[in-house]
Amino acid sequence: LFVCLFVYQILAQLWPYVGKYVEDILRNSVEPVVKDSHEMLKSFQFSTIMLGDMPPRVGGIQVYTEHVHRNEIILDMEIMYAGDCDIQIRMKRFLAGIQDLQIHGTLRVVMKPLVKFSPLIGGITVFFLNRPEIDFNLTNLADVFDFPGLSSLLKGIVADQVANFMVLPNRYPMPLIPDLEVTKLKYPMPVGVLRIHLKEAKELMRADMGFMKKGKSDPYCTLQVGAQSFKSKTIENTLEPRWNEYYEAVVDQFEGQTMQVNMFDEDPGSKDDPLGNAAVSISEVVKMGFSDVWLPLEDATTGQVHLRMSWLSLSSQMEALEKMEKVKRIADADALSSALLVVRVDSAKNLPTVKKSGSDPNPYVELSVAQKHEKTKPQYNTYEPVWEEAFNFLIQNPLHQELLAEVKDEKTKKTLGKKVISVKSLLTLDKMSTKRPFRLDGTSAELHMELILRILSSEAEESDDLDEIEPVSPTTPAAPSNPAAPTEPAAQPSPASSAEDRRPKSEPAADGPNPYACQIQLSLHHSADTDKLLVTVHKATNLMPVANQKMCDPYVRIYLQPDKNRSGRKKTSVVKDNVNPAWDETLEFPVTLAEAKQRSLDVVIKNKRSLFETIRGNSGSVLGRVEVDLSKVDNLASQNNPVWFELKQDMGSLSRSSSVSSYRSEL
Repeated sequence: LFVCLFVYQILAQLWPYVGKYVEDILRNSVEPVVKDSHEMLKSFQFSTIMLGDMPPRVGGIQVYTEHVHRNEIILDMEIMYAGDCDIQIRMKRFLAGIQDLQIHGTLRVVMKPLVKFSPLIGGITVFFLNRPEIDFNLTNLADVFDFPGLSSLLKGIVADQVANFMVLPNRYPMPLIPDLEVTKLKYPMPVGVLRIHLKEAKELMRADMGFMKKGKSDPYCTLQVGAQSFKSKTIENTLEPRWNEYYEAVVDQFEGQTMQVNMFDEDPGSKDDPLGNAAVSISEVVKMGFSDVWLPLEDATTGQVHLRMSWLSLSSQMEALEKMEKVKRIADADALSSALLVVRVDSAKNLPTVKKSGSDPNPYVELSVAQKHEKTKPQYNTYEPVWEEAFNFLIQNPLHQELLAEVKDEKTKKTLGKKVISVKSLLTLDKMSTKRPFRLDGTSAELHMELILRILSSEAEESDDLDEIEPVSPTTPAAPSNPAAPTEPAAQPSPASSAEDRRPKSEPAADGPNPYACQIQLSLHHSADTDKLLVTVHKATNLMPVANQKMCDPYVRIYLQPDKNRSGRKKTSVVKDNVNPAWDETLEFPVTLAEAKQRSLDVVIKNKRSLFETIRGNSGSVLGRVEVDLSKVDNLASQNNPVWFELKQDMGSLSRSSSVSSYRSEL
């Protein structure tokens, strides 16, 4: 509690300065995008931007202590904002307001490097691990004009712009000492690549109802990893689509980051209907190396999606390239990548004079590899620009592909110089990297860049980039102790353990509920008459509401592990506006007593999502989770008394220790 209060006080002091930064983002990034999105919004502008006096609340903090580099401190904070902001928008002569702004997400703070002199920390980098949930309402829309979907359009643009600035791989660095290389703070080396094979789906919901017969859907799938998004093709008129499509996402931090899977029914001319969603913990895929799973779709009555995922680490060894090319030949997938090229654009010197121009140029760099193009921000009125930006390119064939770097003038659109660099030339260099000036063809100008090539490897190996060590195990401050219900720390998982074994487990409390902890009360019994496992969900206590809400709408979802088919997936009804809900519902699972003793229950309390969250495809808010090992339940064949189980509360996809419940307070 003390830590959260301390951080809250820091945020309160910084809040007036954060307001200026947010105003710059809204005016310089969001406003131009809104104007270009529709002819009727050409006059759109923010007339007033004030964040108010209420800073965000901190719901919980995790500090990483294991497998963290010795010159850094890493912590995660659950940020919940629902303040007294005053934001007004103007279109022509009409005004509208933005009210009830809510933001909820997991913010990672990296303090690096640690130094031996004041202020002891060289720099701070902050970013969201996954896209934060953003919601707001527009007032006085009737006074503006009849523009259907304006609110949804604004929400989408704001979410995208936040992702462009603050969602991985994007970061916001704050150097605290002079001569610190900001590029290394903002653009550290990625840790690997997640290769996703979207194979198929089955048993999807029927969204298009036919006349005199059962309808079907026109499904497509979207995948999100941080700020990166992928969309499949649409398969028309089917509930069993087969895509067989590959995607590759560059991953900067795998602990705490999830891949969000959203299924939609395409409806041309109207809003697409959601068909369900699922979330994948990237850290789980990293631990296993390869995962082939059918994921049941949440927020849907039926449906599953089939994914095959591979984790590819980064290597600077030529042998890794030979192995990857062999894998691609076996899979008959030449379009897949073999390497990752990181290009850090630093600066340029002695750029040529722009003819027939009355002022200095606004130079920017455009980088191209095959069909992918990236460009830096322009630097204004200078012949010696400094950019300090970095870009990632997935390389399919390092032996034949090239990087084209062109310096252009934003004013005249003319090319000031260019350089073609063969990716193959990096293979023979020490650690496959170089940092030097490149002479632009036909000029005396120099473009200063750092090029780093890494081969994708499907075998686990130590990273070549020693300054980019991933955190693995979080710790949190301890909760107030309760002699009646001691909690044992969860054992650290071994790399060979299964996904189910790695999920945090909890022992039942000894004597009743813990007044400080988030808990659920269950009764477990196997009926010989029906040959079913009966799980009675009685009630839960001390649930933590999402965002800035004072209440939540909880329900319980239970999986009979390891199977996640329909017979092994049950859920209770929703209890409205309650942090201490009571269900008293019995869920039945068709399984023999012998089988039940070899299985486990994955019990999750979730918050029922709003219509906005469902349409946007945001992941449901997990209020608590526990896995019950049925082999450790005494006398399962007889009637058992209700038992309290302590829940682990999620922060992103990381499970908080049970002590996080002690942080629950109105700050």
